[in-house]
Amino acid sequence: MKKTFIFTLSGFFIILFSDAQNITFDAKGLVFLSDADMSAFSIIDGKLRKSKDAKDEISTLTFPLSYGEPEQIKSDKASNSVIGSKKSIAITSNQKLAYVLEAKGETAYNATVIQNMETNFPAGRYITVVNIENLNLPKSLYRFPVGENPTSISIDPKNKYLAVTCEEYGKEIQIFELDDSGKPMRIIKKPQNFEPGRIVDLVWHSSGDYLAYINQDEAQVGLIKVLRDDPTQQIIRLESLGEPLKIGGVPSIGKFTPDGKYFLLLDKKKELSDKESIAKGELFVIRFNPESGTHFLLSKSEVGENPMGFDIHPEGSYILTNNLERSFYPPEQYASSGESSISILHLSYDGKIEKKETFPIQGILPASVVFDKTGKNVAFSVYQYLTFGFSFGGIEFLTFNPQAKSILSYQKGKIYVPRGVNSLKVIKEY
Repeated sequence: MKKTFIFTLSGFFIILFSDAQNITFDAKGLVFLSDADMSAFSIIDGKLRKSKDAKDEISTLTFPLSYGEPEQIKSDKASNSVIGSKKSIAITSNQKLAYVLEAKGETAYNATVIQNMETNFPAGRYITVVNIENLNLPKSLYRFPVGENPTSISIDPKNKYLAVTCEEYGKEIQIFELDDSGKPMRIIKKPQNFEPGRIVDLVWHSSGDYLAYINQDEAQVGLIKVLRDDPTQQIIRLESLGEPLKIGGVPSIGKFTPDGKYFLLLDKKKELSDKESIAKGELFVIRFNPESGTHFLLSKSEVGENPMGFDIHPEGSYILTNNLERSFYPPEQYASSGESSISILHLSYDGKIEKKETFPIQGILPASVVFDKTGKNVAFSVYQYLTFGFSFGGIEFLTFNPQAKSILSYQKGKIYVPRGVNSLKVIKEY
């Protein structure tokens, strides 16, 4: 079998094709982050295993990929972390700006071990703003503070407001009003008499009139109404809408379906450092009722162990969750190291969710999975591979076909990138 390799020494990457094949992915390009401060195994043993001269970055690539052109991936500095983050990047609908969340700070240059990754890792405090209008030249512009240990970021449909959640008391919810250039001008704070607890995700509804939030400490989900000034349409304040819905477990991340009808919520059930529990995650389907303020849990389905995120098919009928399983356990001690999975679920029109398949993948800490514009192809990130010697990560591609014997199947191309790849985002419009 003929293969083509592309290799560069500065921020290497390799594009691997089989004979007469290319990657099929209907999109203008991909944006992704690289976390250089730790290996995947650091989550368990605290040993950072940092690569020499590696740094946190935002990177871009465009389709179609070509043979023999190592310049196809462009990068610039943007501090980010796979630890503590639920959503690390938000992109404006006009595809001009990317906002990158620093969920955790950068480790000291000579740091080699962190005794407790959850409590002793340097705190994150900033958002980096990156110009991605030209995917061949991403440029980090500036950064601004948001609060300690931010966990999620989301931008409203009109690119006027950036929603951020943080662990810092008093800054659990912040809405940044943006000027025409995307710079923050004003902060709208959380609703008055808002429930206590750590808010880990905050998601805009497609109407821009509501925000769904996840309170991990109280294990519940709720809805916030956005009140605006009629003439200017500026946000005046936020108000809680109805009673929050108790979920239980460890809810971590949520998304509205493309039609805005349902809110899907991922319950990871446990922290990554919990080696004793064998609990698998669950995906919940929730129906918010803004008129009455009464919200309903419609259905739920089991997914894999240690799920980190999910993506929804453009038509809204299928969901893929990327499950870390125990892939990030050190291979010297655990036989399951390097083995992860993708769960495939079907969502019916009436809100019933059903697990269809589990697709096993070889790779450590698959931090993100995304559909392309058509929904016929899928990309997923591999933080790093189970290799001995040099350590690297990758982006792999699948074909999605619900009528096939196996709904997901591998394409014959992949991209090798420096270790730490996470937070894939699709630039769909050409």
